[in-house]
Amino acid sequence: MRYRRMGRIPVLLFFGLVLLPGHVTASAFAAPGNYADPDSMYAALAQQPHQTYSVDDGTIDVVFADGAPGLDRERTIRWILGSARAVSTYFGAFPVKHLGLLVIATDGTRVRDGTTYGYAGSAIRIGVGRDADEAAFRRDWVLVHEMTHLALPIVPRRSAWLLEGSATYIEPIARVQAGQLDPAAIWRDMKRDMPKGQPAADDHGLDNTPTWGRTYWGGALFLLQADIAIRQKTGNRKGLVDALRAINRQSGGNATRWSVERLAATGDAATGTDVLRSLYARMKDSPGPVDLDELFARLGVIERAGGIVFDDSAPLAAIRSAITIGQ
Repeated sequence: MRYRRMGRIPVLLFFGLVLLPGHVTASAFAAPGNYADPDSMYAALAQQPHQTYSVDDGTIDVVFADGAPGLDRERTIRWILGSARAVSTYFGAFPVKHLGLLVIATDGTRVRDGTTYGYAGSAIRIGVGRDADEAAFRRDWVLVHEMTHLALPIVPRRSAWLLEGSATYIEPIARVQAGQLDPAAIWRDMKRDMPKGQPAADDHGLDNTPTWGRTYWGGALFLLQADIAIRQKTGNRKGLVDALRAINRQSGGNATRWSVERLAATGDAATGTDVLRSLYARMKDSPGPVDLDELFARLGVIERAGGIVFDDSAPLAAIRSAITIGQ
């Protein structure tokens, strides 16, 4: 599948991010070069030379925008395929049949922010620093985050936290399962960052509080709770991964639009529980604060001397381990 140039789409502003229909972004980001709008991005994917790679039941067409002068292509391709393997490991296959990936060479030593689209075919635009070295690519989380967005159908804007939260929660877990991160590192980061998703005094629930913290980390906190609850109800035989794989298979990914209710019902059917539906009903219109100190203690995630150690005697230690290794 090759892309066609699309007509101009109206831009909508939503809690500080520039969003378009079928579009999810890691952060507010003006793409370098001439590809800041989706029209020019899809045109580049359709018209410029590409290289096609097969990844676990899917294909990726990689386009180096305008030849991406100064960019180490071999190193960049290794990073792209490694990111795709991490996402495929979590979802059991690459989440879409075909992806167009526009790589834009930028100044600097790191990967820039990325943007994922679905309304005219699954596509990602990402900037890569010409001086990025192997260590910079190993540290990068952005492309796995963006590729995770491919897996779920687009939901109404008020529930964008579900899409951003899923990418925030899944990205490090997928990288651990692919052997790219140490398990202690992701639980350290969760323990540090999950408080950003806690409701403030004026919170009106996830569907009605479109702040940065609630959108990214509030969504991630919702999914962590869902993962734990599914595993508790199924004797640790199933987890959130089973729900999300079913949603991905039945929806086909981010080129479709679903209601949250349909998404939750599909995920619950795959796990034989009502976790997603009941948790959404409880948290969509009310704050739903979480005692994170107690939760991480029950998971056996203990901070000691600036690092993380695991208490395997903790009540939820087996669930923590299963989440990390993908059982």
